[in-house]
Amino acid sequence: MKILITGANGFIGSHLKDRLEKTNQYEIIAWDREQGDLKQPQNFPEVDVVIHLAAYNSTKEFYTKGFEVIKDNILTTMNLLEHYMKQENKPLFMYTGTPESYAGATDYFNYKLPTDEACPLVVPDVKNIRWSYANSKALGEQAVIASGLPYQIIVPNNIYGPRQKNHFVDEFIARAKTGDIALYGWENTRSWLYVEDFTEAIERLINSKSAVNEKINIGSNDEVEVLKLAEIIIQHMGIDKPIEKHDAPEGSVARRMPDITKIKSLTQWEPTTSLEEGLKTTVEWYMAQ
Repeated sequence: MKILITGANGFIGSHLKDRLEKTNQYEIIAWDREQGDLKQPQNFPEVDVVIHLAAYNSTKEFYTKGFEVIKDNILTTMNLLEHYMKQENKPLFMYTGTPESYAGATDYFNYKLPTDEACPLVVPDVKNIRWSYANSKALGEQAVIASGLPYQIIVPNNIYGPRQKNHFVDEFIARAKTGDIALYGWENTRSWLYVEDFTEAIERLINSKSAVNEKINIGSNDEVEVLKLAEIIIQHMGIDKPIEKHDAPEGSVARRMPDITKIKSLTQWEPTTSLEEGLKTTVEWYMAQ
């Protein structure tokens, strides 16, 4: 099976590439920005599966680079789709959505938690540039479906682990190293998933015929306050001082927990790494850098 991974040098992409290469069952073509421009069709190889991970994926950039986030998410996705729609043997197109697209429905319209894949995609405040990511990702979902390619839309929920950059866990560890343990949005809740569990889910999905043309949440059903997560981190770092609690930034999602019934049914996958175990491994990796 020949697989193109876009964003292969990123956090999730690099872990996925490592996992699939170890099996010796797949021919992996790893693409990242350094390898060329996704706006140029001649860069696209003929493959059996496209796993499209490439995107701006730092919350800070959602606020500061909204136009670039929208342009990058939409144009790269459309260019890939247009190319592979012309391929005689159509590849499976795996597209990564985001639970950010659910936030308007859960926070403003009380859509249920755990949140299933039928949740409406709602932009609560178009003037808040934070929603540049969620909105462009939501449009990408519909483009994938409209393309006619066999697809899987996956929705990763708060993946963490070694090598991550510009996300909560790695940024909090970096600040805590300097003695700064201020915590913003401490009352918010998330359901965290260790990256190795996530890559296992992806491998199962690309080999699951019953998962084709489905939207699928990938995450954990263990809803945890951000405060608790931070406490586990500083415990593993050997820090014994009170956490400074601050309000969340405007637009930050209050609660997030996916319903993972579908992926369990389709692939018999479920998370196996506890939060304690995953954070211990993650902290040890960052402390060694």
